[in-house]
Amino acid sequence: MKQFFKFFTASCLGTLAALVLIILVFTIFGSYSAAQAKKISSNSILEIDFIKQIPEKSNNVVSGDFDFDGEDYPGLRTIRRALAHAQEDPKIKGIVLSSKSVPVGQATLFELHDALLKFKDSGKFIYAYEDYYSQSAYLLASTADSIFLNPNGLVELKGYGALIPFFKPLMDKVGFKFDIYYAGKFKSATEPFRRESMSPENKFQTREYLDDLFEMFAQKISQNRGISQTSLNTIVNEFEGRNAEKCIENKLIDKIAYHNEFVDFLKNKLEIKSTKKLKTIDLEDYISKITLSSGSAKDKVAIVFAEGDILYNTNAKGQVDDLRYLKTFDRIKRDEKIKAVVLRVNSPGGSALTSDIIWSEIEELKSKGIPVVTSMGDYAASGGYYIACNSDSILAASNTLTGSIGVFSMLPNMKKLFNDKVGIMFDTVKTHDLSLMNNFVYDPNSRENIIMQEGTDDLYSKFLGRVADGRNMTKDQVHEIAQGRVWSGSKALDLGLVDKIGSLDDAIEIAANMAEIEEYKLSEYPKIKENPFKAIMKAFEDSNASIYSHPLKNNAKAKALYKDFQSLELMMQLDQPLARMPFQIEAY
Repeated sequence: MKQFFKFFTASCLGTLAALVLIILVFTIFGSYSAAQAKKISSNSILEIDFIKQIPEKSNNVVSGDFDFDGEDYPGLRTIRRALAHAQEDPKIKGIVLSSKSVPVGQATLFELHDALLKFKDSGKFIYAYEDYYSQSAYLLASTADSIFLNPNGLVELKGYGALIPFFKPLMDKVGFKFDIYYAGKFKSATEPFRRESMSPENKFQTREYLDDLFEMFAQKISQNRGISQTSLNTIVNEFEGRNAEKCIENKLIDKIAYHNEFVDFLKNKLEIKSTKKLKTIDLEDYISKITLSSGSAKDKVAIVFAEGDILYNTNAKGQVDDLRYLKTFDRIKRDEKIKAVVLRVNSPGGSALTSDIIWSEIEELKSKGIPVVTSMGDYAASGGYYIACNSDSILAASNTLTGSIGVFSMLPNMKKLFNDKVGIMFDTVKTHDLSLMNNFVYDPNSRENIIMQEGTDDLYSKFLGRVADGRNMTKDQVHEIAQGRVWSGSKALDLGLVDKIGSLDDAIEIAANMAEIEEYKLSEYPKIKENPFKAIMKAFEDSNASIYSHPLKNNAKAKALYKDFQSLELMMQLDQPLARMPFQIEAY
């Protein structure tokens, strides 16, 4: 009888705990839904910080299976559409930019800049206030009617630079190396593992496209602030934005003020009593409360977002992989309503195998009479260019980094580490000469080296052929501008690697014209499956954000270092030929 009551009591307690959990979940969902249902107040200011990662497609960011991050990540297209919506929204009186840094690539930065200028064309105000501005944040702030700066602040205009770590000296010390095979004298992604400094070719190409990118950046600042580019170069060289007084003197800002003084300015602008609170709404909340229509026509144009590293045999958000994208293209090919496809590429490359698989899917779409137009974002380089090169038309931003047509292979070699440092020896028995080829404890012999280099060269030749066929060029013509060299979008246009400088919207319009459709609905791929715990964690975070915060959560430079580590980890993990850029450039 005692056992009966024991198990009965335990069962009751378990049931009660389950009921409490269910009630808690529904309460959280109810609170979250109620918060979502709140309407936008009239006379509101749209407050924007741009501190978070901005993917091409909303929430298409790398995350683990048990990542319970409750945050949403609005995509670039969504943000641009939201700003256009706010432009016509009578409840939104203007925008306040509050960004210290903006962790995005160059093309994304320019698209945000242009979207803000379009908003400003409506006659609504844009004001910027911050304690300090990084270069990227200052570019966006330069779109404002007036720029305010904390008395202790600065504007960090210092030019563009590349800082590349080289691991070979460390690897030599610990007895570790890579056996490296590459095609293209500008294919510099492997240099940190085989050299102690940048090659002359790499320095040349890096300086050239950094000069291109900064000139484009400076042109926009010059136009927005009425500062000549000659004066701006002097400001940058002398670091004349190093304090608030010099910023005023050099016309980088309009007013020095503490935050409470800026708030008073806004209240006066909106004719609000000093005792009343400003009505503000952040961009993420605004997006959650508006409806952005994708159209209702029968015909559809599919936008396929290919962003992130190109990987093989994976299936994850924020990356381009064979498994997920094969399903995506199969879904598109089976949808008779899809009349055209726009491929939005924002990728530095990666797996050559996956790149070729996606190339073949594009080829099949075209064979079915479906026009394919590529729109390039921050990067469409190496494997990113591979998947784009056979599109019917290719558009890039002027500061897109593209090209990098080349291939490399890296195989780990730990012979010295095991033999000399650790004291582990290996012996072998083989049935054939190459039975142990590509092992990690013996140096490759001359025959193995020849085979590996031949494979890399063959893949490079195939890459050249893909580009030549897609761009109506000869392989020799492609080789002349390939060899792993990176180009800006504007240079790529001159070289024939792209057809036009334009945006994603331009690409959509061109694709619709090719398909001869005037009315159409836009459908985005790949489809993003939301984490079922996301809404719960979002509600928890909203109720007590401090519990879930940490010092580096919104630190753009810390995020950049982590991203660099992830890129290094990727290059060391893959055991197949790669078509990838040497490094990525982002604005902060």
